[in-house]
Amino acid sequence: MTGGPNTVLNIGMHLAQCGLAIRFVCCDQPLEPETEWFWRHLRQLTGLEVDRDQVALHDGYSAPLDIGPNDLVLASFWTTAHQALPILDYTNHKQFLYLIQDFEPGFYPWSSRYALALETHGFPFRAIINESFLTDYLFGIAAGQFADASFRSRCATFEPAIDSRVFRPVSPDGVARRGRRLLVYARHTNPRNLLGIAIAALQAALADPVFSGDWEILAIGARGGLPQLELGGGHVLKEAPWLDYEGYGKLLQNSDILLCPMLSPHTSYPVLEMAACGGLSVTNSFASKTTERLAAISPNILAVAPTAAGFTSGLINAAKRVSAGVNREAPVHLPSTWDESLSGVKGMVTGMLADAAREHNDTHRL
Repeated sequence: MTGGPNTVLNIGMHLAQCGLAIRFVCCDQPLEPETEWFWRHLRQLTGLEVDRDQVALHDGYSAPLDIGPNDLVLASFWTTAHQALPILDYTNHKQFLYLIQDFEPGFYPWSSRYALALETHGFPFRAIINESFLTDYLFGIAAGQFADASFRSRCATFEPAIDSRVFRPVSPDGVARRGRRLLVYARHTNPRNLLGIAIAALQAALADPVFSGDWEILAIGARGGLPQLELGGGHVLKEAPWLDYEGYGKLLQNSDILLCPMLSPHTSYPVLEMAACGGLSVTNSFASKTTERLAAISPNILAVAPTAAGFTSGLINAAKRVSAGVNREAPVHLPSTWDESLSGVKGMVTGMLADAAREHNDTHRL
């Protein structure tokens, strides 16, 4: 699972640690009959033991979902916000929780989907927002509830935790002897990752003498379907196999540069994880996500303009720094645990449940 869904799981499990009963509901496709992979992943991801009497998994796509009057719904995507809205009629809550991890209307051209995604910003919800960059952007565009400046006090913004168990530098003795490695976040199904511009920048940058020698160029995040691409000068972009959580961390630890375009106010998790592993992340600025604010997270994040020329310059600069010797111990100024990251979220959710309990004199379930 990628960063966004993994964040949903972390939030659910840390709320379970507060004593709440949690149901993860699969909404957009049928749940596979064999679900042991999910529970294994949940334990590996969170490092928390799962009590299946407290944490449940439900197929909300194929089977009816029982809703009790005290249940509190958390929507994790704009489509599930549309599903959450009518559920309010059957509960004691006047608002649902809305986890917002990007400006989701921007996933689409101006279209019905864009309009439907944007519409959700006007629904009755309390927002849980992944990153202050995104919070600033949402209030900047002032759509729906975000047009009210006072709504900010009713939002919980968190900075994502970078799991130091998995994403950390390794000593030189722990790195297998190899040539240099450049990773490319190449999600060709996600337009905001600018794969076309990234390929043009790669072709230009790899022609620079700084990239002479043994460089391996690997595409990650594509989930299959990305053909092998000739980049010139004998360089080839090949897709890396999809790895489990710990295997992905080891790949970053044993790489030097990550190219991760992200035309969005969110940083993208690989940018942060690569910096935490001691490598260099070449990404781009966007609105509230400025070059200066990204550099303040880590000096190993090199943010450029979202153009072919910008990414070319960023890649050449990164390769020069690799040749000179990157400080793989450079700090990353983010929470190192999700317990720390989600303290404000847990306070908001438990506060909502306590308020409702006082009003209805009952217990609640999320």
